[in-house]
Amino acid sequence: MSQVSRRMVLAMGAVALTSACEAVATSDGPDEGQLRAETEPLEKRFPQLGPLSDAHWLGYDLVKNNDGRSVPGPSDIRVVGVARLADGTVERLLSVTTRDFRPDAPVDVPGRLAAHVPDGAGWVHSKSFDSEISKNAYTGRFLLSAAEGLVWFDAVDPTVPAAAS
Repeated sequence: MSQVSRRMVLAMGAVALTSACEAVATSDGPDEGQLRAETEPLEKRFPQLGPLSDAHWLGYDLVKNNDGRSVPGPSDIRVVGVARLADGTVERLLSVTTRDFRPDAPVDVPGRLAAHVPDGAGWVHSKSFDSEISKNAYTGRFLLSAAEGLVWFDAVDPTVPAAAS
């Protein structure tokens, strides 16, 4: 192969590689999908919370358009949002003193959910409550607001048991 041909092949390869990298970079990041309001999927995933209403949530793959770059799996799914608990539920959940709820606030709130997360809601959080709900099978944060009767949830891989599907 001549020097010119080799240089041409290398230059074309560099251009192709640069183009491929740019294409991946522009498609990285999650596609959060549509804002959802149904409660049944949440009640199946988080039965300890009981009946829910007025839900606003997103369920999406954390890796946008996997495009073969990684093997999609359950650990890529984020379920995040806010819902109203049945009357008396927040008080019942907070009454278990071993949970040691402390003031906290939702973090990493997706833009489309921000309008549904009230300011000054007096959110509280408990790591032991997180463990009770997730059964240590996935990562999740669950905050309660007694003032608003709400739960904030942010979980990655909250799979539904096969019997509940």
